[in-house]
Amino acid sequence: MSTRRSSFRSRDSILAAAVLLLGMPAIALGQSKALSLAEVMDLHDHGVSSRQILRDAREFCIAFSLDDSVRHQLTVAGADTLLIGGLSGVCTTVRPEAKPLPPLIDDEFAESTTSQGFTWSNPRCRARFEANGIRMENTGTEVMCLVRYPSADLPANVRVDLDVNELASVKSGTVMLGFGRQQRSGNYYSLSVSADRHLELCWNSDRQCSSLLKIADVKAVHGEPGASDRLSVEVRDQDIALLVNDTRVAQYTGDATITGGLMVGVGPQTSLVLVRLRVTPLPAAVPSR
Repeated sequence: MSTRRSSFRSRDSILAAAVLLLGMPAIALGQSKALSLAEVMDLHDHGVSSRQILRDAREFCIAFSLDDSVRHQLTVAGADTLLIGGLSGVCTTVRPEAKPLPPLIDDEFAESTTSQGFTWSNPRCRARFEANGIRMENTGTEVMCLVRYPSADLPANVRVDLDVNELASVKSGTVMLGFGRQQRSGNYYSLSVSADRHLELCWNSDRQCSSLLKIADVKAVHGEPGASDRLSVEVRDQDIALLVNDTRVAQYTGDATITGGLMVGVGPQTSLVLVRLRVTPLPAAVPSR
């Protein structure tokens, strides 16, 4: 009798296995990569037990993140708590999104006291609060109005964004963003953008601009008198990327790692509004092999 029952069990097992193999998705026949959500749900729909699905998931990992949306889809599909809870503990091939690092500087000039440090002995250079920022005016005809931004020296891998309004309110309008200023020498790099869409990168030493590159007719500059513009530099060790309104315009490689303070300024016959200065950390440059 026991032999007969054993043969029935064996036959039933073979039949069940055959039905399962014929009806199972191809993933169950030769798994070689992480299980997708669709494959997990397909296995569940074909009657594969939660324990078996979890064994496969632990062996091959899953190709999705178990967030609230995925949990909801599994619940609607009839998955039990064993499967849903177990999937949260298996390996996944999905890399978690890197959380952005907090900014080193985030100065909305309309709400800060920064302008108290924007003073000059030259009466042609003035700064005053307005509703949306700090208006910087230069009534001179030759000299830039420049001021140090009050902050600690910045590390080598950062992005600096300066938002301005009304760059093109006058045809000669020019805004300048200085970076990498050295405490001892006072030397620094500067990015200048003008209302006529000219861009220039300088190395400033002894108050003289040694031009490193010039670009004419930068299409990304907004030419309307009341428009907003953003000047940006991304510094990674010695490499400098120049951006205007988030459009990459040029690249330059310096002689050494770039660290130091910031400066802001406006050119001759310029009146514009500084709206915001933001500095965010960047990943370190990957060395070339």
